[in-house]
Amino acid sequence: MKEQLNIFLTAVIFLTRLPVSGWVSFKPDYLNKSTVYFPLVGLIVGALGLGMYFLTSSLFSNQIAILSAMLATVLLTGAFHEDGLADTCDGFGGSYDAEKVMTIMKDSRLGTYGVLGIWFLMTFKFLILLELHTINPLLFIKAFLVGHVLGRYSSIVLIFRYPYVGSSQSSKPIADNLSGLNFGLASIFAVGFSLILLQEMIILPLSLAAVLIWTAGRYFSKRIGGITGDTLGAANQIVEVSVFFGLQLQLNIFLVGSTIWKFF
Repeated sequence: MKEQLNIFLTAVIFLTRLPVSGWVSFKPDYLNKSTVYFPLVGLIVGALGLGMYFLTSSLFSNQIAILSAMLATVLLTGAFHEDGLADTCDGFGGSYDAEKVMTIMKDSRLGTYGVLGIWFLMTFKFLILLELHTINPLLFIKAFLVGHVLGRYSSIVLIFRYPYVGSSQSSKPIADNLSGLNFGLASIFAVGFSLILLQEMIILPLSLAAVLIWTAGRYFSKRIGGITGDTLGAANQIVEVSVFFGLQLQLNIFLVGSTIWKFF
């Protein structure tokens, strides 16, 4: 039990900036084993973001409350995944040569593609969340949690399926020897939690997330031969937004369908 707690806290340290390092007895293999807890860490980050939403919604408009929730999650993770998205956009937008793509992604400077990628994704995320909130505030809350859970789960799928091609030895253990048991347990938690929370509304969001994870893995593998920490961050953000978008699209389809049904 104590070892599992240390492994879980290792996942928290790796994915967030929450001050828990003083409680952890760290071992090298804990980082690899901690992947099973990635969706749970996503749930914690989403819940804390919602805490900021509830705090600010009593004082300000829904728009500011939603932006505050988004900002809280960025601060909690140190923009960990957003940074990966920006680097991935710069790398893949800057060259078709795999070696050059890898070199660009390692550059700490932010380029045009990275700026555009972050701007479009964050703007799209805000507008979709605002639209969900306008239609159904409770559904917005559920979607916010599920998006963060499935976003982190995407990393597990890609780690399990594709080789790690980054050169940083400090981050490589996270991509080594992910067991089938850990992958299965993480899948049960991530998908099961999503089903329980969204029930029949999970069909399109989950399907869209699955398609995008598969597409991202195939694309990264074709372009650079596998995955890196940056591409995992990019997939995380894309899948998170796809959950919000898929849910909104499903709501729109139901609305149009019910309108047509009433007409006839």
